[in-house]
Amino acid sequence: MKSSETDITFLNRLNSRDHEAFKQLFREYFQDIAYYSSKILKDTDVAEDVAQDVFIRLWEKENHFENYLALKSYLYLSARNSCLNYIKHHNIVQEHAQNLVQEETDEQTWNTIVETEIISLLSDYIRHLPSECAKIMELVMQGYNSTEISTLTGASSSTVRSQKQRGISLLKKMVSPELYALLMLFLQQNN
Repeated sequence: MKSSETDITFLNRLNSRDHEAFKQLFREYFQDIAYYSSKILKDTDVAEDVAQDVFIRLWEKENHFENYLALKSYLYLSARNSCLNYIKHHNIVQEHAQNLVQEETDEQTWNTIVETEIISLLSDYIRHLPSECAKIMELVMQGYNSTEISTLTGASSSTVRSQKQRGISLLKKMVSPELYALLMLFLQQNN
């Protein structure tokens, strides 16, 4: 113990979950545990978070320390384990982020942009359809199937199917053959 209080008296107070004893331990060892953690993590902010978590877990868990060495061992081992867990978690997050970046190729990005633009263009045409037909076609473009559209709108399945066919037929007359072909491809992918 850094203070003049005897180890046994202090440990008895700490083991009985005396709040003042815990605060004294925190004041005396927080910086040591944070420094130790920063040497492992190479990040003082995270190290301070780890040190704080060590003391929170100590307070939340019922521990019984026989001697002062057991208490100090607990603090340092808890800090070490927390640092290793942080590093492991951080590495998994980094690996996942790297995989996402690798998966997102330029071609995929381009395809997504083109698909978005086509959907936007078709949505503009769909807004010019009769209102009931337009509402159903918007839901079709959002990827809903006939049953889901029927549930969402309250229209019967046959009404949904007929409005969908009507919308496709009207769009065929409104858009270029190329855009119509893309509409049909999109609808096939979402069915």
